[in-house]
Formats: sequence, C-alpha cells, structure tokens
Amino acid sequence: MTAVAVWSARPDAEALLRARLAGGWSPTPTRLKDGPAVLGYAACALASR
Repeated sequence: MTAVAVWSARPDAEALLRARLAGGWSPTPTRLKDGPAVLGYAACALASR
C-alpha cells in the first residue's frame, strides 16, 4: 500500500489532527496501567469536545 499526501506547506500537528478529524478519524485510547488514555497530540481532540 502506498500513501501520498500533498500539502502546500509542511503541516504542523494541529493541521494534521484537523485533517484527520475532518476525514472521520477518531483517536483510539491505549490501554495503560491506570486505564485507557489517548496519547500525544490526539488527546487535544478529546479536550476540545
């Protein structure tokens, strides 16, 4: 499988997250010792809801 992404400028984490959410993607929690949690910048998607 090959993926090609075309951006007019190099996207930052916020731009990538917005694009993923607009495409219907949703963050998947990781099972941690203290319970499930969304890690990394994707956690911002849950904080804004």
